[in-house]
Amino acid sequence: MPYAAVKVIRPLVRVSSRLSPRITGKLAFRLFCTPVGHAPVRADNPRIRAAQEVFAKARVGNVTSGCGYVRVARFEPEQGARGTVILLHGWGGQGLFMAGFVEPLRSRGYRVLAVDLPGHGGSSGRQLTFPLAIEALSAVARGEVPLAGIVGHSFGGAVAVAAAAGGVPAFAALPVRKIVTVAAPNAMQPYGKAFADMLGLTERGHAAFEGEVRNVAGRPMESFASDAYLADLRVPTLLIHAPDDREIPYSDAQAMLAAGPHVSLRPAPGLGHRRILFDSGVQAAAAEFIAGE
Repeated sequence: MPYAAVKVIRPLVRVSSRLSPRITGKLAFRLFCTPVGHAPVRADNPRIRAAQEVFAKARVGNVTSGCGYVRVARFEPEQGARGTVILLHGWGGQGLFMAGFVEPLRSRGYRVLAVDLPGHGGSSGRQLTFPLAIEALSAVARGEVPLAGIVGHSFGGAVAVAAAAGGVPAFAALPVRKIVTVAAPNAMQPYGKAFADMLGLTERGHAAFEGEVRNVAGRPMESFASDAYLADLRVPTLLIHAPDDREIPYSDAQAMLAAGPHVSLRPAPGLGHRRILFDSGVQAAAAEFIAGE
């Protein structure tokens, strides 16, 4: 949320949170789940132009989901597919930003599905929550399971782990053989707390905020933690993370690494939170891990 907007609404939220913490907390949660400030798609950016050239070869369609529909770009290998890999973008992004992972996977014989999550890119909806994201992912994966892999950036990485672990009670665990997360967060609660503090929620307002998470997702916010999911999941998982990431700290990846020997960490120094998506070494590492090379 832009800093200027926060300055305007913070005093109002603080007062409202004292007078009506339940309603204010519920509204704050809705705001937390509303994507704003999507990353721009600039045609003058050579990386974006290259991504658009890749997507020009895709078969694009819509899959019905709880948000209405999700847009999916489908890439087939030249020969028969050895499995399907789904690409999940991060908060404020879209499938187009994952284009660099398509050819390394497709050339290794995989069918690749790049998804626009609800409220992003060409998909419908105005909000994005874990249940909405997992429902969309499950709808796209229908008929493709067990998936050969999921590659998820940032929020998309957290969704991939939660979906595979059955992290939302309303949806069955999604069968997947391997997971790659790129610059993904570990626990969700710290980011919710930071958002609540930024808005100026009182303690009771923040409690109502987290209560709404339980109402929507069927479990408390503190339980959305990838390290706990991975410890139980035992699916081979590669974490790719930049030590200089200013949005999702490297310590999040280190926490997930401690889940067990089935989790490995590949540092990507100097690539930050978004440049990491466009690095050919990162893209190749993800494809090699899924292919077992």
